[in-house]
Amino acid sequence: MALKRNLTDEEKYGLSQEEIKLAEKYLRKYKTAGALKELQAAKLFEMYLLGDSFTKISQQFNTYTLPQIILTAALRGWAKERESMMHTLKDRVKAKVVKSVLEQVDFLTAMLGVTNAEHLEAMVKYMQDPINNPKPELRISTVKEYKDVSETLYKLVAGASAGKGSGSAMMDALSSPVKPKELEEAKEKEISLQDLVDEEEKQQ
Repeated sequence: MALKRNLTDEEKYGLSQEEIKLAEKYLRKYKTAGALKELQAAKLFEMYLLGDSFTKISQQFNTYTLPQIILTAALRGWAKERESMMHTLKDRVKAKVVKSVLEQVDFLTAMLGVTNAEHLEAMVKYMQDPINNPKPELRISTVKEYKDVSETLYKLVAGASAGKGSGSAMMDALSSPVKPKELEEAKEKEISLQDLVDEEEKQQ
C-alpha cells in the first residue's frame, strides 16, 4: 500500500496554498502518524473554533510545530467542522430571536386587549349618555392626537399588505368567496326554478 504523500481535496478545504505546502511537507516526512492525537488536539481545536490562526495556536502551544498543527487540522477536518458548528449556532440564534419576537407580540397584543377592555366600556357609556357619565380617561384632546388615531384606524382597516382584489387583505378576507360567474349561475338556477313553479300553477 502506497504511503500517503499529499492531502486530498477534502483535506485541503479551508487551507491556504502556503498552509497546504507546509502540511504536505510535514506529511511526507512524518506520515499520518505525525498528526496530533485527538486528546492532544482538543485544546488546539477549541482555539481554532474561536477563530484563532494556526500561527497563534502554535505560539500558544509551542511544544507542537506549525506544520504539525496544520496537518492535524487537515486530517481531522477542522475547517468543515467549524463551519458546521457555526451554521448550527446561527440557526440557534435565529430561533431564539424569532421566539423572542413572538413573545413580545403576544405581550403587546395582550396589553392592548387589557387597555381596550378597560376603556371601551367607559367610552360607550359616555357616548350613550354624555350628561350623566364622566368623560373617559383615554380620549383625544388635540388635533395631532385626532390625526394619529385617524391614520392608525385607516392602516388597520386597509390592512398591512395589499390584497388581490380590493387592495386590502382585510377587505378581501371579509368579501364573499363566491365568484361573479358562480353568482350568475346561481341566479339562472333561481329563474329556472321559478319558471317551473309558474308552469305548474298554470297547469292547475
